[in-house]
Amino acid sequence: MRTMQGMRSILVRMAAALTAVALAACVALPARAQSVRIKDVAKVQGVATNQLVGYGLVTGLAGTGDSTSVVFTSKTIQNLLQSFGLSTSSQDVRTRNVAAVVVTASLPPFAHSGDTVDVTVSTLGDATSLQGGTLILTSLRGADNQVYATAQGAVSIGGYTASNASAGANSVTENHPSAGRVPGGGLIARTVTTPLQQDNGSFNYVLLQPDFNTAANLARALNQRFGASTAHADDEGTVRVQLPLSYRSDEVDFLAQAGDIDIHAGEIAKVVLNERTGTVVMGGDITLAPVAIAHGNLSITITTTNTAVPSGPFTTAPGQTQTNTRISVNEQKNKLVYFQGEPTLARVVRALNTLGVSPRDLIAILQALHASGALQADIEII
Repeated sequence: MRTMQGMRSILVRMAAALTAVALAACVALPARAQSVRIKDVAKVQGVATNQLVGYGLVTGLAGTGDSTSVVFTSKTIQNLLQSFGLSTSSQDVRTRNVAAVVVTASLPPFAHSGDTVDVTVSTLGDATSLQGGTLILTSLRGADNQVYATAQGAVSIGGYTASNASAGANSVTENHPSAGRVPGGGLIARTVTTPLQQDNGSFNYVLLQPDFNTAANLARALNQRFGASTAHADDEGTVRVQLPLSYRSDEVDFLAQAGDIDIHAGEIAKVVLNERTGTVVMGGDITLAPVAIAHGNLSITITTTNTAVPSGPFTTAPGQTQTNTRISVNEQKNKLVYFQGEPTLARVVRALNTLGVSPRDLIAILQALHASGALQADIEII
């Protein structure tokens, strides 16, 4: 019996010790910290994408191009034909198989001459569809008005437009046919030089989501890996890096090694709302203070019916149409719901779902919660 009691005592002490170790581990590693790579949360300052734009023509349209009232399209066609040695007038180019378009593209960093990029075309005039069209050679310029690429190729609109000429204005449209893309249609004509470091052998890391904790952790991780005084956090979005002497002539190797270092990124409690689409995205550790919510749905339905009234023996006017309008209002009343303080995002969502509201109603509730101070998070409306 004493042996069994001794074993139980030993097991109790071991369990208490393991519990203490587990609690200590939980305290040492905060639950809010998430491990991410440096290249996933920061980029080198100056390494950016440049925007290009151009003006061109899309030909080969089946009568869905710009009408003759669009003067600049006719002028562009005349200029194009003149470059081929053909002299024409405005009466000679009365066609609806051509559309004037704006061509846009993004020039990636470290782009070289001969690389290809996707381009986007969108109509300028009254063209109804670019289906089946081909973009003819167009120059793409940057903000400095220099030509960096040319674009040409078949336009893909990702949809269609179908109409029945014998049925008047009846038509079926899928997606947005007045804009499209030319995959790989942009040919880079000039190599873009992007310096990675400054003259003194330094560069800056710019955080994609500025945060003081993330900036401090990034600088601390670089100093531990490459030596003290390698990095210093200037503010919540910028970390200044001084390349070690052994990496002054090989900054690519330094960035490759530094980009794979894991750091703990701070989380921001934020709610993003899109009122146009009814989209709600919540991230981070969002807390909800004790609050009472009452929500009622008010729906108004207006129904209109048209009834044909035949002509009678006492009227000389032909048959007329009588319009009947009916309005019905339905208000759904919900009880007042009280929530205790919720420490996690999952509980906040679960608590709001108990009301059975739609995403658009949820947007209104979240805005009201933020205005009252009960929602401990930033709200951004896009």
